[in-house]
Amino acid sequence: MPTLTHPHIKSIMDFYKRILVLTVYSAFVVNSITAADEMSNYNKMFANIFEVAQRMHSTEEDKVAKAELFRSGSRDIFHPYVQKFKSILDSEAVNNPDVSEAVNMYNLSEAATTYNVSDACLTDTKQIILAFERNEQWVIKLLDALGKPSSGVLQGNIQWAGSYEECNAVEGRVFVNMVNNTGPQYTLKGKYCKGQLDLGIMGLSATLGTCVPKTCSTEDANTLMNLAISLLSNKMHFHGTSCPEVETEYDARAIVTLTICSIIGLMMLLGTGYDVIVVRYLREKERKQEEEDKDMTKNMDAGQYQSESSLNESTTLLKKLPKPTVVRSEEGVIGKILMAFSVMTNGEKLLSTAQGEGSLTAINGMRFLSITWVILGHNFSSGTSFSVNMLPFYGKMINRWTFQTIGNAFVSVDSFFTMSGLLLSYLFMKEMKKTNGKMNWAMFYFHRFWRLTPPYMLVLMISATLTRYMGGDGGPQWVKKGIEVDYCEDTWWTNLLYINNLVKTNKMCLGWSWYLANDMQFFVISPLMLVPLYYKKYLGFLVCGVLLVASFITTGVLNSNHGWPASPLDQRVGQSAIESYMDDYYFKPWCRIGPYIVGILAGYALQACDCRMKINKFVNLLGWLVATFTACAIVYGLYDSLTGTMLTESVAAFYNTVHRSAWGVCICWVIFACATGNGGFVNTLLSWKGLVPLSRLSYCAYLIHLIIITVRANSMQIPVYVSVFEEVVSYLGILMMTFGLAFITSLAFESPMMGLEKVLFPKKRK
Repeated sequence: MPTLTHPHIKSIMDFYKRILVLTVYSAFVVNSITAADEMSNYNKMFANIFEVAQRMHSTEEDKVAKAELFRSGSRDIFHPYVQKFKSILDSEAVNNPDVSEAVNMYNLSEAATTYNVSDACLTDTKQIILAFERNEQWVIKLLDALGKPSSGVLQGNIQWAGSYEECNAVEGRVFVNMVNNTGPQYTLKGKYCKGQLDLGIMGLSATLGTCVPKTCSTEDANTLMNLAISLLSNKMHFHGTSCPEVETEYDARAIVTLTICSIIGLMMLLGTGYDVIVVRYLREKERKQEEEDKDMTKNMDAGQYQSESSLNESTTLLKKLPKPTVVRSEEGVIGKILMAFSVMTNGEKLLSTAQGEGSLTAINGMRFLSITWVILGHNFSSGTSFSVNMLPFYGKMINRWTFQTIGNAFVSVDSFFTMSGLLLSYLFMKEMKKTNGKMNWAMFYFHRFWRLTPPYMLVLMISATLTRYMGGDGGPQWVKKGIEVDYCEDTWWTNLLYINNLVKTNKMCLGWSWYLANDMQFFVISPLMLVPLYYKKYLGFLVCGVLLVASFITTGVLNSNHGWPASPLDQRVGQSAIESYMDDYYFKPWCRIGPYIVGILAGYALQACDCRMKINKFVNLLGWLVATFTACAIVYGLYDSLTGTMLTESVAAFYNTVHRSAWGVCICWVIFACATGNGGFVNTLLSWKGLVPLSRLSYCAYLIHLIIITVRANSMQIPVYVSVFEEVVSYLGILMMTFGLAFITSLAFESPMMGLEKVLFPKKRK
């Protein structure tokens, strides 16, 4: 933050003393920064109100006292500004006779044209001013809902949001004939709006909430606000006005999405019913009957043997009874489709801790820890955006070396790239050995696409069409159209084709899905490395090496051209470099493929040694020390540069070029050591069976976690005070909710599709 000099302090004091923002309502949305003594009286007044309101059983005397407190206190505080505003308008009329009728407080019929504001909005604003002069209590609630500055402005408290809920709850009965209070009545309602107020001091801009009549549009509120502010200061400007509210009526998009989800829900219900009644009850009954028939047959055979052994001339020959024939019915196509949606069967599979022979068990723990790290970073960055102490809190955190675990959580995604390449290579080599080098390439790509895309597209559909209805009562931060830009109308197809990291990145749907696009692109070109590795390993090593070096050179050259920092947290390079860092480096496959290539090589090594390699104790210890030191250097190595002298451009370029691949090497060492029996207690921890179900849910957890985080952040009614403890509590809650909903998402969207794939492409029996 810039250093405050004497002129700056004087400007700030003048800024407060001049009552920066009007708390008036003439049409012109009021904001007020009062003098210190006036603000003190104001705070005391409302503290008394809250004390009365907190009583569970208010007496009539209490209610009368509270109403009187509202009227008397508010009149003392706000009335002088109402009169001042009216006098300003009167002076405008005198100085400019051409608009005298337009600015007359009691004849605003021409003001709508003069100020480009709707007549209904100005009329209701006039109702508010008159109601205030009559001491009507509902107006005081409207004024109380206005955003007002509080302590800590110099420490970054520029979230003057006001009260969203109180404003939208305002309802006042007013007369059409407002001057005489006669004639028909109607209900005047409040509507919350907010915008950015440029304060004209040191480039400061505050988020300011206001309360306008519901008949005012967003443009009306913005125009009136700037008109009111212009009467007080020509240095301030109000812009970016929005009037957040939660949609209540479903549009066509939402209806289509709800219909699709209902169909899936119905299939889950039918599939579960079929599973329970037909498969588990009738089939089990059939199985027991078959066992009883087998036992009866055995008994009959034994009885017949005894009878035949005692035959003589006087005995009758016993006839052999036919053995009962039991035909076990198999599931037909419809039955298999229904079973694919069974909640019980899919739930048992998801929660099972069993693993197939030859599984790399340590990956379960690595996958779970990586997704929790991703969620931690996203929750921390999103949860502090609407807070009263963001600047001082981040100032403290950035100076703690332990914070680098969160600040440099970006490499958690590289862990997934590494594991993806490693598993692909390991399983590919295993399959090629089994089939003597034969591969069904159509199924190779189809399986991957079918495995990832249906749950991905269904979650995207919900995010684009239904999140706008998830805000509950909403809040100052709520976005009326939901969390996706333009409902993904122009960009959904880029997600479907997995090119959203290359095309229209400024309007990317599910912004965090750039990872899925990269991973799919790496998968598409993976045979260029896998096939040579299988047939000619040295040729495969050469191809992988060439691609890795090409990625290094590309990243280094681009870094030098754009001047990217080593970390996006370092804002000293300017906003343009930060934006370029994300668009041209962080999202792009040619800069992110390094860990994937490292994983492919590690997967080949594991399959080549058949997960059996005895490593000398000293070599093993050295490997763990090197991997640990390298990983810590990557995560914590930027601490000094973020808190002191900035890295030079060449050093930053070197870090951005190699650190992700180096991180991939560390991850590969851990998996390789654990898989070959050299992991010790680390393998015991990462291979714990309890992590197996959580690992299976990691994909769906990744898809939905930021939807939960964003909806929560956008639904906040008031700015929060951020602390480490609050962030820990928030993170644990988000983590539990994410995996709980990931389980439901997997049952509904992921597991059924895997079951349907087996129906569409059944494996041939050998």
